Amino acid sequence: MARLGAHLSAAGGAWRAVEAARSCGCEALQLFLRAPGRWAAAALAEADVVRFREAAVSAGVEGLCFAHAPYLLNLASDDENLRDRSVVVLVEELRRAGRLGLAGVVLHPGSGGEGDRVSAEARCRAAVSEAVERAGDSAAALLLEGQAGAGGQLGRTPSELARFVEPGLRDGRVGVCLDSAHLWGAGYDLLGDGWERVLGELAEHWQLAAPQLFHGNDTTVELGSRRDRHAPPGEGRLGRRFFSKLLSDARCGDMPIVLEIPPGDGNVLVKKALARLRRWSR
Repeated sequence: MARLGAHLSAAGGAWRAVEAARSCGCEALQLFLRAPGRWAAAALAEADVVRFREAAVSAGVEGLCFAHAPYLLNLASDDENLRDRSVVVLVEELRRAGRLGLAGVVLHPGSGGEGDRVSAEARCRAAVSEAVERAGDSAAALLLEGQAGAGGQLGRTPSELARFVEPGLRDGRVGVCLDSAHLWGAGYDLLGDGWERVLGELAEHWQLAAPQLFHGNDTTVELGSRRDRHAPPGEGRLGRRFFSKLLSDARCGDMPIVLEIPPGDGNVLVKKALARLRRWSR
């Protein structure tokens, strides 16, 4: 069965996100390693690394923890300074995640704005290769996340995401993360044949039965709107119908499914959503 979890706050130290995951009954975890809207990050002390790793083992989420890269990064930008700065920060994130033993770093590939899309894809592909090579062998894997498609965003489909990965990186260093809200916004009818289309593209272009990580978000937007709006499972257009199908799909096996929703006081909304998904899975 899929491993259910959530994106949780790491305020006060990354290990605190693990403690929150334990209290919520999470089987997987996503966190920020720095503030999502800031370039700078505090130093990661070795004592913090040890504390995080020990907490992950104790909480049963070792190997099922992921970081999300800051939203400021744009590997496809035609602004050379922004693109270079994005690569530098991504290298730092991949290395930090490797020290913590994380399974991957999730990245929005970026946007080419109103410029030429082919050129934007080429810039993104070159930046992905540069970042992964510079991060080194001890770094965590990079997981490219599919987008809804607003504002020139790249990577609306699994096949498009695959174009950002040079063949030499198909060795576990780069993988894929998908988001149900993004897929719906991008035009995949997950209440119809959209889910089969998604898995078909993964098999064809990534040689994967399922993504390495899935963001299990409901959404309130119209199908194909290119808008990115998250809602707790069951409180949007996808509802129980899609999530029951997802949770019963044997092809997804032990795939980690992480919620990206407002947590509520004491993470009460996360606990409520996880309980709902577990009822549906039965």
